[in-house]
Amino acid sequence: MKIKLISTILFFCFIGKSFAQPTKKITNRDNYAWQFGASWLFTDDDGYELNPFSSSQLHSVVFPTRIFVDRYIYNGWSIDGAIGFQKYDPSKLVNDSLGIAGSMISTDLALKYSFYKQLGRGIIDPYIGAGAGLTLRTTDARNTAKSLSPTCNLTAGCTFWMSSKLGLQAQGTLKLGLTDILQSSDYMQYSVGLTYRIEQTDGYKSDFHKSKYKISKHRTRIKVKKPKSES
Repeated sequence: MKIKLISTILFFCFIGKSFAQPTKKITNRDNYAWQFGASWLFTDDDGYELNPFSSSQLHSVVFPTRIFVDRYIYNGWSIDGAIGFQKYDPSKLVNDSLGIAGSMISTDLALKYSFYKQLGRGIIDPYIGAGAGLTLRTTDARNTAKSLSPTCNLTAGCTFWMSSKLGLQAQGTLKLGLTDILQSSDYMQYSVGLTYRIEQTDGYKSDFHKSKYKISKHRTRIKVKKPKSES
């Protein structure tokens, strides 16, 4: 429990630091319009609060089961929506129990902040996020009455851009169950997959909805000679 509380405090410290960053000049090339992606899910739902990371207890399948869409907003901020499906492996723990065969469906909506511009818009694109979600467990031997659980989500991840449009994304999300805070509905979810970025076009308005170029108009003065008066 202490580890999760410390992680939460550190997360909001990062949020505060991001707001304190000086505003940089934004151009259309700094932005993207949308990101779409698909990824493999790895879920730790063993029910232990202070357990270390253990790959042997991660539930996963051989094909991608998470899809997501990301909409850019302004100056590094974006909104991310995702839906994922996870099938339980009966040989691995689910809420401190073995032999549970079932599945999990999760939907999430998050506000994300990317440090991409601060790093010079190169290959590495780290980000953090916070949001909410819903998790539906179709089988939970310990707590069938609360199979639908709202969650508060804290996310950290990184995209490695292999080209101007295609990237490899790795992400970890701490999901705190709101029906029984810091108890059995909490779980960790990791994902690794590909994302495709659609950039802004030249004709798209900037974040300030102003023209990228200023055209100055100069007035030309024409002098007219007055006729000489007759004496």
